[in-house]
Amino acid sequence: MKKTLLLTFSFFLFSGLLKAQFGSINQQLINGSIILSPNSSKSQPNFTNQQNNLFLGLGFGYGRFNKKNILTFFSLGYNYSNFKNLNNNQEVSNVGNGFNVGYRQVRFKELAKKLFIGLSFGGGFNIQTNTQKLVSNPLRTNSYGMNLGIAPVLSYQITERLVVNLQPNTSFADINYSYSSTKDNTGVLSKTSGVNFSAGFFNAPLNNLSFGINYLLK
Repeated sequence: MKKTLLLTFSFFLFSGLLKAQFGSINQQLINGSIILSPNSSKSQPNFTNQQNNLFLGLGFGYGRFNKKNILTFFSLGYNYSNFKNLNNNQEVSNVGNGFNVGYRQVRFKELAKKLFIGLSFGGGFNIQTNTQKLVSNPLRTNSYGMNLGIAPVLSYQITERLVVNLQPNTSFADINYSYSSTKDNTGVLSKTSGVNFSAGFFNAPLNNLSFGINYLLK
């Protein structure tokens, strides 16, 4: 039975007497997220093949309107994964740790009162390490990636402090560079690298949309 839990939270701070206005010069905002996705499966007969997977992702973002309706946004994230496969009493485990940082500039246009559409330009850098365990010849893979992309966002200020966003999980247009190196316990090393262009959102647009929440500071 597969169970997936997605929790998204915002940082609620004490607000002062000043009003918060999305899009106004010097207005600041923050957001945060937690993604927790555990799942397991067993195959018959006798449940000789079992899988236990866990993914944990943490994210934090900070933005500031340096000009009217032009947002500069920075993000920081961490992820942890542990995928275990048990087959005929032989267990293989793959543990991953990753970090990412990002920068975007979003230009908004007000469609109606408190309703904004924006176009964001920016990119990010990520580092990922995956280590195989409990095998005779374990592998360790280090990966690095950089990307630049463009994506839209729809934002609505539902209260004085809270803004909800509808945005794609992947960019409409994205160019990225990736590099990875893999080494086993005998010292054998292999490397791969490449540059590619993608428009991943259009492969499954309904599955690539997500809601987010920003909290406006005073």
